[in-house]
Amino acid sequence: METTTATTTATAMVTTAAVAPDAAATKVGHTVAAASPGGTIGHAPRRVVELPGDASARPRRRRNPSTLDAHRLTAAIGAEVTGLDLRRPDRRTVRALRECLDEHQVLFVRDQHLSADEHRDLASAFGPLLVHPVMRLRGASDPMSEIVDTAERPPAVFPWHTDLSWLPAPPSVGFLRAVEIPAYGGDTLWASGSAMFDRLPAELARLCETLRVVHRVDESLLASIRASHGRAFTAQLEAAHPSVRHPLVRVHPRTGRKVLWLSPMYTTAIEGMSAAGSAALLDDLHRRIDDPEVQVRWRWREGDLVIWDETATVHRALGDHHPQRRVMRRCAVAGGPPVGYDAASRG
Repeated sequence: METTTATTTATAMVTTAAVAPDAAATKVGHTVAAASPGGTIGHAPRRVVELPGDASARPRRRRNPSTLDAHRLTAAIGAEVTGLDLRRPDRRTVRALRECLDEHQVLFVRDQHLSADEHRDLASAFGPLLVHPVMRLRGASDPMSEIVDTAERPPAVFPWHTDLSWLPAPPSVGFLRAVEIPAYGGDTLWASGSAMFDRLPAELARLCETLRVVHRVDESLLASIRASHGRAFTAQLEAAHPSVRHPLVRVHPRTGRKVLWLSPMYTTAIEGMSAAGSAALLDDLHRRIDDPEVQVRWRWREGDLVIWDETATVHRALGDHHPQRRVMRRCAVAGGPPVGYDAASRG
């Protein structure tokens, strides 16, 4: 997530490479050739995710296509999905998007000029929506929120994080749409937790599988909330959300893949380790997010919709668009408590 008008929560990450007209098109369901090293886009064969039902009876409208065209953006993470109108998607399209998200972790869809209700309805097709803890504490029940950056209200430039990882059950899927976009700046970046885990040395990977990390509300977020809602409300939020422990390596709830689940903004220590040892290991792991081969970076246009897997990624938004105006609309699907590798292997 990024900053809310009532809160702040960040979003970010995407490859600088643009998708070439003949770039890899994946249609969900088949194997796609890997992109070339360094995050550049290779020429992969088309990949199709066939939707169930009789092909002859399927309508040929963009609203409910029989296949998804997903163009891989990097070898590790991200795909641009084309040919969709998501104002009223049917169940087949939602199922195909969900399968495509399992594979690519972040999906980018251009030209989705959705109303707030259409945005909410699309996200709710993936599961119950989460009301942000700040808004819930204020008595609100709407899961939708807006992020508005202006000359007078600069963007909250948060470090890498996973949204609300300080909740016992963090969100599972994020939905962010561009309403107003500046002429330059304001890109968002994501990094793949599964790609980072796969690159760990074997001994370090085995150690990480056994560890739990302390997550808590970060001081920069508290400062933003304090500025918007006052000290008393901020103290109330802190009291309502004490620190939580989550596995450092979580098992993806749908694919079973191992994910190095990092949230530098909100993680404070590794449970059971000395302060020095914990800081050294977290610093080492957090530096791995900066590897461009596990990242994807997105240059926004108005109407863009991004859907990302909160259980498999970490992200951040850039603030280099200030003092220009930037307006984003977002919501998130509720998730469950992260399950570590040890618990999954025992169960």
